[in-house]
Amino acid sequence: MYDMYAMAHTASYKKVKAFSESDLEHLENFTNISSHHKLVKYRDHGKARKGENFNPSEGPIDPELVMIAGNGRPHGSIAIGDSLIRCPSTLRQIMARQMSSCLEITRRPRPVELAIEAAIQKEREAIQAAMAEKDKEMRELEERTTALVEAERARNDASNRAIYELFVSMCEKSGQVPPPMPVINIAGTNISRNASHDPSTVEPSPGQPSPGETRQSHRASPP
Repeated sequence: MYDMYAMAHTASYKKVKAFSESDLEHLENFTNISSHHKLVKYRDHGKARKGENFNPSEGPIDPELVMIAGNGRPHGSIAIGDSLIRCPSTLRQIMARQMSSCLEITRRPRPVELAIEAAIQKEREAIQAAMAEKDKEMRELEERTTALVEAERARNDASNRAIYELFVSMCEKSGQVPPPMPVINIAGTNISRNASHDPSTVEPSPGQPSPGETRQSHRASPP
């Protein structure tokens, strides 16, 4: 009965195929969201009460389990199978016998509520996919930027080494000992450049007074 109900709500009788539990993983396999929800609820409550090995396609359908999964007969009919399945017990009687560890019996949602929930879930998944794509683009941009910086640094190192090797060859031809290859420090270069424009940091030549001494001599000289 479970498989027959599922097959009746997956395709028309001309295109119907054998039902598999994996079909429940995709809502688009079913003709309406309400039928899919009833089948999933029956399977989940069955696994909670009879163990993880419970297979709804094996054996006869359990009328009490249908009552539990469908929250009784809220509209006068049982959730799965309609008049083909009869249950002599009421939902209240079934609830009195169930164990506290069983899943909570919830009311059967209306189709419009299921449709709204599915639309919200679809929108949430679309947003998550867009955010994941954005994060991927940002990571790729960072990787490209890092690669460009490393490539530029490698080119600069190669250029500096080529200039130094040329300088070494010129020193060897002239019989001079070349100095070690300097380490280029951009920050140090900026500091030295700023310091060269500060008069207070300029060392006086031999025999010349410092800028501070010159200012003091001007103040001390009579008008």
